[in-house]
This record gives sequence, C-alpha cells and structure tokens, in this order.
Amino acid sequence: MLETGMTLSLDKIVNPEDTALKVGSGGMEVFATPMLVALMENAAFTLAQKEMEPGETTVGISINIKHLKANLVGDKLHCVAEIIKVDGRKLDFHVKVTQGDVTVGEGEHSRFIVNEEKFLNKLK
Repeated sequence: MLETGMTLSLDKIVNPEDTALKVGSGGMEVFATPMLVALMENAAFTLAQKEMEPGETTVGISINIKHLKANLVGDKLHCVAEIIKVDGRKLDFHVKVTQGDVTVGEGEHSRFIVNEEKFLNKLK
C-alpha cells in the first residue's frame, strides 16, 4: 500500500550520453536538465511500481523542478523520491538530487495510477 513518507533512493554516475550537448537541450557537456527530470521521474516511478497490482503502472502527469547546479561527466548523483500525498489514484512526490551535500535539483512530481491495458487501448 502506498503511503505518505515512503521513499526510494537511486544513485547515478553522469555519463557522456547524459549531457546537454548529446540530448540537444544545450551546447555544453554538462548534465542535461531533461536527464535530471528523467532521474527524478524514474525514482518516483520505481517507488510507486513496487506497490502496483499486476497490470497497473503509473504515468507522469506533472513536474515542477529547479535545476540548481551543473554537473560534469563522471559526477556521482543521489536522488530521493518521497511520497508526500496520496489522493485516490494520484500520487504526489518530492524529488531531490544531490551531489554530496550540495543540492543539484529538487521539486515536485505527480503520477497517476492506471491500468496498462485500458490506458493503451484508449490511445488506439
């Protein structure tokens, strides 16, 4: 059962494919904001997925973050997702990425619980 206060942590080493230059979000070889968002979403998704029933998953519906520090290839990052609200099928998370004691980025992310088959059938 998903409850407020549940957390999940992920670690990541920035690699060359994670840079703004590679993903097209900028012109330098620094950790790209879209990759920061992906790391945050992955932590929240992984946390929620552990409690899903067979055939259920979550989809991201909103994200509001600040990217506060640049990182180079090889830097080690630590991401924590915490459930801050459960409202029916809507899940709200606080997400934070750090490098040591320094905050790289943080914000809020929401996901919605869906039945995979029904969700995909609506798209066809």
